[in-house]
Amino acid sequence: MPTVMNCCLFIKALQNCFCDYGHLSVVTGDYVLIPRSTNWRLEPHEPMFLLMIECSDGSYGLPEKGLVGQHAIFDPAALDVPQINAAFQAQYSEATTQVLVKRHNQVATITYPFNPLDAIGWHGDLSVVRLNWRDIRPLMSHRYHLPPSANTTFVGEGFVVCTFVPRPIESDPGALKVPFYHNNDDYDEVLFYHEGDFFSRDNIEAGMVTFHPAGFTHGPHPKAFAASQSNPKKRTDEVAVMIDTRHALEFSSAAQAVELPDYVYSWRSA
Repeated sequence: MPTVMNCCLFIKALQNCFCDYGHLSVVTGDYVLIPRSTNWRLEPHEPMFLLMIECSDGSYGLPEKGLVGQHAIFDPAALDVPQINAAFQAQYSEATTQVLVKRHNQVATITYPFNPLDAIGWHGDLSVVRLNWRDIRPLMSHRYHLPPSANTTFVGEGFVVCTFVPRPIESDPGALKVPFYHNNDDYDEVLFYHEGDFFSRDNIEAGMVTFHPAGFTHGPHPKAFAASQSNPKKRTDEVAVMIDTRHALEFSSAAQAVELPDYVYSWRSA
């Protein structure tokens, strides 16, 4: 069982989550926010695919929603918390259990002569929470293509997590139908493509990740831009997670091993 600094999991499989606060059933498309120093364990029912985002120097919070109010984007009542139910009680055990603890980018192992996920209750306002993307109601304008920040779901120290979900496309004749060409002056941008038809990208499939570093100009691919002009869609059919971070990102060896080096040329016209 691992315990990590504040992290966010985006799930692409059906599985059980057991933690200090109880049991959660999580399904495809769930966010699971785990506070620091929380013991947790995933028990998958099928092969597991997930995106983990660690907030290693702070904690997660909700974005300021300003004039649209606290029930915009998603209602806080949609946040689900673990329960100390029969499934949780059934995994109580006196079996020797190892817990992996991550601290300062190093992993230590603590061995217990029992399963430490044995709570019988908890009290307070800190907990693991779950949110599914289907509970997110995006802000929209028929006249204006809203900037990505309008889709901010969670805020960490020095970065934000945004969620793009299906929505009607701008209908005003003068409105942009796809994201405008731009570069991020201060933020590195990572996009994880969860499911659907990614309307501003060519040759992108579910499970892929793109990285647009600060200062790199990007926008819709040529085919996507041409389609938006000649045969515009009425709505998007995509689910994607974007991480915009002021921390300059670096590639791990695992990421370099699966990189598609020709992606940078995908803005060339055919």
